[in-house]
Amino acid sequence: MKEAYYFSHDSNARNDKKILDMLSVYGAEGYGWYWMLVEMMRDASDYKLDMQSKYSFNAFAMQLYADSTKIKDFIMDCINEFGLFESDGSFFWSNSLLRRMEKKKKVSESRQIAANKRWKNANASKNDADGMQDDAKESKGKKSKGNKNESKGIDDEDIDAQYARVVDFYQRNIGQLPPAQYQYVEDWLGTFEADVLILAMQRSLDHGAGKWSYINRTLDEWQKHGAKTLADCKAQIVEFDRQKEERHEKSQAGISGVRFGRDQTQSGGKSEFAFLDTQNRTGG
Repeated sequence: MKEAYYFSHDSNARNDKKILDMLSVYGAEGYGWYWMLVEMMRDASDYKLDMQSKYSFNAFAMQLYADSTKIKDFIMDCINEFGLFESDGSFFWSNSLLRRMEKKKKVSESRQIAANKRWKNANASKNDADGMQDDAKESKGKKSKGNKNESKGIDDEDIDAQYARVVDFYQRNIGQLPPAQYQYVEDWLGTFEADVLILAMQRSLDHGAGKWSYINRTLDEWQKHGAKTLADCKAQIVEFDRQKEERHEKSQAGISGVRFGRDQTQSGGKSEFAFLDTQNRTGG
């Protein structure tokens, strides 16, 4: 079985204007064709599909389970009308996919460099290791000071450290991170800093979930509501908890109101019988 490759996919891609334009013509069927073609591009060595061969569109149509003429029209519209694909006449590709794969490549290279450094340190003598550790601390201090005036985005140099922090927190507090989730950590670090991912994990623990699916949904909600920084996410937590407490209070008020009405009816009935009993005893 051929190895399956991964690429990130926005959960709200269907709301992109170019996608909406395509949907207005080809509907959900075209949406399926589009993502199948992107998957085929991901499998290609250079992330581009050949369209110069005499039978290229026949081959695409076979994999998309559709008529070759219709698929050719669809691909050409995606290139010329909707702007979803680019083409040089011989190949066509998705610029969005190319950007994502370039980003993934940089992250992977950064992780490999860091892993090689750790391996060398682990195989060095203790004296050399101690010296390297001191150098690393000094380098980290200089780097930290230098980054104070830079943007808050994650650069290639420290993304491995952020990645290690996230994985370490998960494995110390939740358990072994499933292999399939390592890529999600990388992808989320392209959107949020490590502290945000750790906050989502802590949120999961506080609610007794401790599952990556819960963490992923939390991050997805923060992103959908426009959060970008740790402060943004903390503010969303405060607002969410406030609304939850407000709903709880309203619910309790409704229950209390029902009980109060029932008690009033019951107490009213008892008072009426008590009054009649008093009247009978006193002859009133």
